[in-house]
Amino acid sequence: MRQWPHPPTGVTAGFFIMKIIQPLYKQLNDLLQLFYPPICLGCQTTIEHQSELQILCEDCLQSLKKVPKNYIREEVIGRLNPCYLDTMVTIFEFDQTVQTLIHEIKYRKARKLASRLASYAYKQLDVTLPWKRGDLVIPVPLFRVREKERGFNQSSAIAQGFFPDSNFTHQNQIVLRVKSTVSQTELNRDERLKNVHQAFTVSRPDSVRDKNIVLVDDVITTGATINECARVLKEAGAGNIWGLTLATPVE
Repeated sequence: MRQWPHPPTGVTAGFFIMKIIQPLYKQLNDLLQLFYPPICLGCQTTIEHQSELQILCEDCLQSLKKVPKNYIREEVIGRLNPCYLDTMVTIFEFDQTVQTLIHEIKYRKARKLASRLASYAYKQLDVTLPWKRGDLVIPVPLFRVREKERGFNQSSAIAQGFFPDSNFTHQNQIVLRVKSTVSQTELNRDERLKNVHQAFTVSRPDSVRDKNIVLVDDVITTGATINECARVLKEAGAGNIWGLTLATPVE
């Protein structure tokens, strides 16, 4: 009697199913692209050739402007008194396209877009950065209620895009936001400083003592929020603290 092969089980079954599903998924995706071509989030035109970000056309992607040299040092770091950041790096100007991307990330819960945008942005850096293997990467935290409403912390997703390499230790629960603050958007410089004062705490001081830390956020304006995070980390005994953000408004 002929012996039929046993049906695949366990890991083999999963691999067998994926071998079938992946080509079907690609065909379905190609069909959807034919009848429903993607629209660029920046200019709202049909994307003929997808860029690295997929959600932008190539023209909009190439239109993203880098922050002018020395702008952050002069207009942000230089105006924080006292400043607890040893270095601050920001990549893009916060123009209409970047604002649209950030809005998509924060309010449409586009976690993957956050990581892809950060990964692309990091490749555009033309400076030698000071961080190295073993440094801690800490995203600027959201207040727990806001993070629950949003479903994720966009700064954490951005940090994953900046530093996918396991050489860096990502820590999401070391710096906690312990005070619910209003949005900084409509506040002036002094109001921003007061708004975030004592809004953060370090949950495990021993884990940051003498450690070099990269603080990650999406957008920096006056630097009040990220500087307040740096302050509590310095008081907990941290070593060098560097800020890394996607964008800043350039006046």
